[in-house]
Amino acid sequence: MAAELALAGGVADRCADRAFGGTGPLLHRPVEECGGGSAWDTFAFDPEANLVYVGTGNGAPWNRDIRSPGGGDNLYLSSILALNADDGELVWHYQTTPGDDWDYTATQPMMLLDLTIDGRERQVIVQAPKNGFFFVIDRLTGEFISGEPFADDVTWATGIDALTGRPIEAPEARYGTNRQGAFLSPGPTGAHNWRPMAWNPDTGLVYLPAQNTQSYYEMVTDFQYTLGQWNTGTTIRGGGSRTRPERPELTGPRTMLVARDPVTNTEVWRAPAEGFGGNGGTLSTGGNLVFRGTGNQLIVLDARTGEQLWSIEVGGGTATPMTFELDGVQYVSIAAGGTREGPRVWTFSLGR
Repeated sequence: MAAELALAGGVADRCADRAFGGTGPLLHRPVEECGGGSAWDTFAFDPEANLVYVGTGNGAPWNRDIRSPGGGDNLYLSSILALNADDGELVWHYQTTPGDDWDYTATQPMMLLDLTIDGRERQVIVQAPKNGFFFVIDRLTGEFISGEPFADDVTWATGIDALTGRPIEAPEARYGTNRQGAFLSPGPTGAHNWRPMAWNPDTGLVYLPAQNTQSYYEMVTDFQYTLGQWNTGTTIRGGGSRTRPERPELTGPRTMLVARDPVTNTEVWRAPAEGFGGNGGTLSTGGNLVFRGTGNQLIVLDARTGEQLWSIEVGGGTATPMTFELDGVQYVSIAAGGTREGPRVWTFSLGR
């Protein structure tokens, strides 16, 4: 998709050196230096607006100074794209991480909500991508409404500019441009990844499985593409200079469940979680319950307060819970693995 947009002249970047307007020769750089942008998670669709929403991934190599030595935003990497469902035409885009250097994809699950913000009825799309900011965007126009950190440890940027909607990057964030490595939060696993969020219209809250992570990023000065390898252009997995700074301590918990008000874009409550990334995503029901797989347990929380009401051990590697009704009875099911007995699907009835 991004490649088609580039060929149409919609991308002014170093990977496709053509001016805006689509005129002049298109000088391609080797594909191994200009990859990425895949859409590897779910899309969203608004039938009334007839728009399909696509979240795109980061570039490859991760290091922008290898991928795009002259800088630039690298459209449409790490972006939310709104496409006309009939012909695929780009209607608007919002880039959550311009010129992504850190694997902060915008592929994470998106939600379409109708909210009253500052006295106005707004049709919005919300997303919590890897970069640690919770975004509220007008889903009809792409107008930036708000962007606030949902994780405790977000050091690559100090905030999102309210006028431009662009991240306010920390001076040390561009490790390639600076030729200086740095520990940055979040790391490439993100402050939120593929685990789905849940929305409860009664409480007006989004239930977000979040995590605090960090990584050391340093530019590889002698990058050579190697078939079958990760080819990030960074030294996140060891190596790099001998002057690597001491790893800072994370200020927040490793994993947590955050209840967030998308109208004010603020945290209302949080609950502790276990396992990497807290394991699975969240499910909220009309009875104001939140179900979540965390560690080796399925837990049930009060959706209004975060108080834990019930839990049961189901095994490690819990997935996202689901709910369904059969013969007038509501059930919740969750898949879990990591036990000697092998993976299982657990099903529980509600209200019986």
